[in-house]
This record gives sequence, C-alpha cells and structure tokens, in this order.
Amino acid sequence: MDNQKQSPISKLLKRMDSSPGFAGLGSSVRLISRLTEAEDGGTRELTETILCDAALTGKLLRISNSSRNARGGRNITTIDQAIVILGLNTVKSVALSLSMLDALSNKPQSKQLHAEIVAAYFCSSLAYEITRIKGSRYNTQEAQVCGLMQNIGRIMATYYLYDEIERSRSIQAEKNLTEEEAVAETLGMTYEDISVAIALHWNLPDLLQQCLAPKIGNVPPRGVASALAWHQYCSLFSRRITDALFRLPENREKIEINREIDFFRSALQLKDDETSEWIEKALDDTNYLLEGLTFPCDVEQARNLLRKASERVMDLLSSQDSLTQDNNKVEGKTPVEIIQQSLRQIHDTLSFDRTLLCVPDGSSGLRAIIGIGRNAVQITAKFRCQGPKPDIFRLVMSKKMDMFVVDTKAPNLAPVIPPWYSELVGARSFLLMSLVSDGQFLGMVYGDYAEFHPKSPQELNQESIRESRECLKKALQSAKPKT
Repeated sequence: MDNQKQSPISKLLKRMDSSPGFAGLGSSVRLISRLTEAEDGGTRELTETILCDAALTGKLLRISNSSRNARGGRNITTIDQAIVILGLNTVKSVALSLSMLDALSNKPQSKQLHAEIVAAYFCSSLAYEITRIKGSRYNTQEAQVCGLMQNIGRIMATYYLYDEIERSRSIQAEKNLTEEEAVAETLGMTYEDISVAIALHWNLPDLLQQCLAPKIGNVPPRGVASALAWHQYCSLFSRRITDALFRLPENREKIEINREIDFFRSALQLKDDETSEWIEKALDDTNYLLEGLTFPCDVEQARNLLRKASERVMDLLSSQDSLTQDNNKVEGKTPVEIIQQSLRQIHDTLSFDRTLLCVPDGSSGLRAIIGIGRNAVQITAKFRCQGPKPDIFRLVMSKKMDMFVVDTKAPNLAPVIPPWYSELVGARSFLLMSLVSDGQFLGMVYGDYAEFHPKSPQELNQESIRESRECLKKALQSAKPKT
C-alpha cells in the first residue's frame, strides 16, 4: 500500500490489537480455517476449543436439539454429537461468527454490525452450497470460511473507525456517491484493501488471503484451473450476490443478480433457475441458523438496514431544471446539492425507510422531485397528487402543517389515502413536514416506515432536523423548480 493508505490501516490494526473483544479473533480464524473435515485430530481440536467457550457450547447444543435437527427424539448432550448432527461446516461458521458477535455489545453501531454479520452468514452459506453441488472436488469448508470472511474489512472498519465511516456518509450525500466511493474518499482505501490488510496482519492461510480481493478483471472467466481459482470465483460471486441482496435498492436487485450469474456462468457452471434456488436456500438456511443462535437480527431486518446505509440520493431533475443550475448557488452549492445533503440528514436521523421531497405541481397538485431509500427512483417518478378528490398530502399542504400518520390502514383515513399510494408505496406509517417561509408553502418532506411505527419520531425537534429544514427552504427559495 502507498503512504496515503498507511495511516488509516495502521490506526485500524493498532485498535484491533488493543481491543479485548477482537484480540483473539485472528487466532480463532486461523485455527478454524485450518481444520479439515476429514481429520479426526481436527475434530478433536475443534471440540476442545468449543468446550472452552460456555456460550458457544450452549448455542450449538440448542441448535442441535431444535426440531429441524432432532432425530428420533434423541437428546444431543455433547459437542461431538452436535458436530455429527450439524456438520463441521455449520459448527465452524457459528464459532467464527460468535467470536465477532461477542465484541459488539453496547456499541452505537451494534445494529449495523449485527446486520453485517447476517450478510456474512448468507455469503458463507451460498459459497458452501455452490461448492457442494458444482465444485464437489473442492473443500466445502474452505469455501464457507472464504465466504464468511468476505466482508471482514467492512465489519472491522465499522467497528473501529465508526467516526470516519459516519463522516463518509456526509460525503456520500453531499456528492451523491455510492457508499463504497464515499468510504474510499474518506479513508483512502476500499473495504477490499482493509480485508487484505487484516488477513495479512492475522497471518491467515494463503488461500483465504487470496480470496478476499481477487483480480479477475472485466472479462468473464471461462474455466477453473485450480482450487484457488475456484474459491476466488466462488467467494467473489457470493459476495456480489450478497451485495445485490443486502445493499442495492430492490428495483435493481434482480438485474444485478442476473448480471453476476452471466459473468460467472462458465467458471462456476451456473444455470439461472438452479442458482436462484441456491440463493433462496442460503437465505432460508441463514434465517434458520440465526433463530437457533437467538441472534438479534434476522435476514429481512439486515437487508433493510444495510440498504439504508448504501443508498444514494436519487432524483428526476433534468440538467435544465433551475434547481441544478450553478447560477443559483447558495453558499457555494447548487440547490440540488443542498437538498441532497439535507434530505440524507433527515433520512438517517429519523431512520426512515424512504424519504421524498415534494413540491407544488400546478395550481393544486403535489409531486415528488427527489427521493432516497427503498425503491426511491420508482416511487419518485410516480408520486403525484392530482385530481378533484382530496387526499391527505394536499390537505396537509393546504394547511401548511406537519402530520404523523401512525397507521395508514386505520378506517378513518381510508377516504384520504389515495388508491395509487396504497398500490405504489403501501407504507404503514409516514411523516409529512411542510416547508413554509413567510406564509408561502415551498414544499413537503415525506418520510415513511414500511412497518407499523406507533410513535412520532422523537428526534423531530433536534437541532440537526431544524437546520436541515431551513436548508431545504433556502434551496427551494433560491430557484423555483419547473412545474
């Protein structure tokens, strides 16, 4: 790595070495990744390691005795029996992941990290499944560990460099970058760089190190010449599918998955329907494993949370729109740049699933012009309030007020919740914040929660929210958007 990259990675590694929570993780990874399925000595060593950890022992016995694994009512009471019932791959995956989980309590970013571990579980399950079926001559344990460790750089950066990662979110909103682009600009390195540095620092097996950032290029690989090539292709494919499922907007998910299947089709012998079945099985297996661990996050929760962290601000403004013009700059930024940053601040602070900015449309209509969150592009393009029949959005606009709708399914709201909203968006709870200056309605911030949210956000009166609303007003005042 060049000198520019030395500073943040040195800071990260130093913190890792001094942390009580993660101090032993490197040795645990080395130990478990080197144990082979076939060697009895490896099984004995693993059993002894597990028995040193009471919490891990209890978790594995609970999973072994669950209804899914119970055989003829047999009670599993030893780790040796648990290994037979669950298989070495599952036992090792659980052991590695719990080593990470143990260090996450009482951290402000713990929810984010829990979600990252869920994604790692899925990645390892998918890599295992593909290798089991299409690469049976290769080691499925190695495939699973390579999959599990694919996002170790992301996990460690979120844990140890949380302030820097949070700063990257501001850059992401300000410049409308992807999450990866913003992190690279903030830290001077990518998550792949961090993963490779950690693997080298921990002296992990060569195979694992070479699978964390393989240089494959833009040409689809045609064949597999070695075990190393298989594990590189398999783990990278699994990581990209994980990113599509856990980090991309839902409307891009299928497109990206199909693209990755096409790219790795020859190398991994992939078929569309078959691969879709593996993905679904890996999701189911991950959820099942999480249930057995009484994990604080399931697959769906993890996907929703990580999508929020990766989203970009999206808009439907043309280059001719007055909001995008340089001659309307406020404090050195175009109105749309201010709107993007302010909208991201509100979205993150209030933990919305989706946030839109709406402006007046004609004499009595309302339309969305910019959105962030789940299906933002699709929703923004179709979010229109028009016609003679009154709806809740234009009622709030006419009264120039704020309103929190606790439950869109409440019978008393049926007359004012338009049918297009239920079909297009269908959020259970949402907040409307009017942007008013000198009695003039400038626009409205719409933020929703997909699931029932019984209370209005507590952060509404925070200084950051008030500042974001003022910035939105200034941006809208500086240039009248075309209607």
